Amino acid sequence: MRRQGLVLGLLSVGGQVLLLRELVSSLNGDELFIGTALFGWLIAVAVGAFIGGRTSRSSAKTLFVIGAIAIPIMIALVRLSPLAFTRVPGEIVPFIKAVLLSIVAMAPVGVISGWLFSAIVRHGEQSSEAIIIVYLFEGIGAFIAGVVITIFSSGLLSTLTIAAVIGLVVIVAAIWPSRRTGNIIAVVTGAVAVALCLSFIPRCDRWLDTAKYAPYQMLESFDTPYGRQALISRDSSVVLLTDNAIEAVHPDPETDEYQFLPPLLYYPEAKRILFVGRAEFGVGQLADSFPDVSFTALDRRAGLNDHLAAVLRQVATVDRIDNDPVRYLSRTDPSIPYDIIILNAGEPDNYQTSRLYGEEFLDIVRQRLKDDGILYIPTRYDTDRYLGPEKTRVLAIISHTLGRVFPNIEVWPGSTTLFFASPMRGFDLPLDSLVARCGRLPITPAYVNGDYLPDRMEPMKRERLKSALTESTEINSMGKPILPHYQALYRSLADSFDREVLGGILRHPRWLVIVPIVMLLFLASTIYSRREVNRFPLFLFFVAGLVSMTSELISFYLFQSTAGSLYSEMAVLIGAFMLGLAVGTYHAYGVGRRPVEYMALGLMSTALLLFIARTEHPCMAVSSSSMRCFCS
Repeated sequence: MRRQGLVLGLLSVGGQVLLLRELVSSLNGDELFIGTALFGWLIAVAVGAFIGGRTSRSSAKTLFVIGAIAIPIMIALVRLSPLAFTRVPGEIVPFIKAVLLSIVAMAPVGVISGWLFSAIVRHGEQSSEAIIIVYLFEGIGAFIAGVVITIFSSGLLSTLTIAAVIGLVVIVAAIWPSRRTGNIIAVVTGAVAVALCLSFIPRCDRWLDTAKYAPYQMLESFDTPYGRQALISRDSSVVLLTDNAIEAVHPDPETDEYQFLPPLLYYPEAKRILFVGRAEFGVGQLADSFPDVSFTALDRRAGLNDHLAAVLRQVATVDRIDNDPVRYLSRTDPSIPYDIIILNAGEPDNYQTSRLYGEEFLDIVRQRLKDDGILYIPTRYDTDRYLGPEKTRVLAIISHTLGRVFPNIEVWPGSTTLFFASPMRGFDLPLDSLVARCGRLPITPAYVNGDYLPDRMEPMKRERLKSALTESTEINSMGKPILPHYQALYRSLADSFDREVLGGILRHPRWLVIVPIVMLLFLASTIYSRREVNRFPLFLFFVAGLVSMTSELISFYLFQSTAGSLYSEMAVLIGAFMLGLAVGTYHAYGVGRRPVEYMALGLMSTALLLFIARTEHPCMAVSSSSMRCFCS
């Protein structure tokens, strides 16, 4: 029973974490779906436990085999799931459909995990003691699984490979006898099976990605500690996809020019430039044409370097730094400031990216700039003609957050909206001066020149955009990361169902008052119920479940907002959470009949108050290790 409990922890947390990773990487890196997926997982486990309680002849060994096979199959289906909604590579899956997908994807493995718990408990002599022991060893197995998955998912093995290896380990550990000779044979057999798996599964990975991104040619696909990457090609174009979203395209000279040249028009004498993002897609080649400029590209995904070097021309003069932007800029010497920092972070559709648009990080950026230096943020929002309220809200939040840190702000409208910020430098240059400076650049730009700038800088467009940006005064910060929610609202315009449902939820947050009302009604029913029907324990279960799940999700989002690395560490966080639940349950059972629920609720309240106190004025975390200590 103990061994089966350990194996159940490996199966349940392995399936849960790996499916969450695959869902996040298939749904454009949006961590908001972690909450809906965990909801689906808990419902599925409850259904499985109910089925197991009603079925007296369940074979644990059979269920282990089915669960071990189901994990890699479901991961493969989740990876291909965007094809059910769109055939265009990199296109966003509508939000409500993605929510339903995240719930349904967790169901098969979750049902089997709950069913297995009931089947294993039946082997105990006393049902209550058996439940506690199985749950304790499941928690231990879950923590071990979380640590192991975190280690091997840090760029070493793909999600599908880890799933296949876990499946083999579960099958061998569940069906092999406990005799010593049987253990030796099991270890040898498992080692051989894992070796075969490590050589075969990468081919399956490539086949799945080839099918997913057809008709593009698949060049490379692999995991980094921060998400899944794919390099595809078609008609001499190379496309980089990060978590199923297009990050960069080569060649794209217009994008390259607008990512690099505009701040040089305001600061032509700049010598030291930092580019936050991948510079291999054309920006590095442009920077190479400026012999007097020291150009540094900052991106933490070191695993991308060799893959990009195999398909794109590298520039030797670009100084590449493989580090997290928050960590690197927090530790650099402020006495050697930059003239220009270009923040090419992409759309703030998740907490990982949104933190780079937060007030705390922008304050660090300001400290690393010269007094007359420029922070330049090119975005993909089109403000050339139509300014909808959803798009305006996102841009206004970015603008006002910049305004909290930088006294001088400038915005260029166009097919890509461009933000400029500086501690002291003004941006009131006339258009004629900007055009003249275009002509004095070491290169002849095809887009940032006198033919295109007058249209882009047309006074009516600029005034209309500046007026629209004053409609909202909200600020994005680590303590209140609101950009991912408004970005989801902006994207909901592409789907009529999303527009109605998501718009109603985010535009009218007062519906959240339903939660405390339900809790109060539930409490009232426990107070006025008949004494022989004591519902108060049910109320405590309800409150504990609501608070614990909320705390878990907030911890995940805070970890992502500060450390910027949840894709790999999610496994150990969930494993630690499961171990804590199991140890707490075991301790409460050992206490006996003494009322421990009040002490438990008091400890939970104290822990939450300390958590809130620590996050009200958090210091910027500069390393994943420090955040692990903080979030634990």
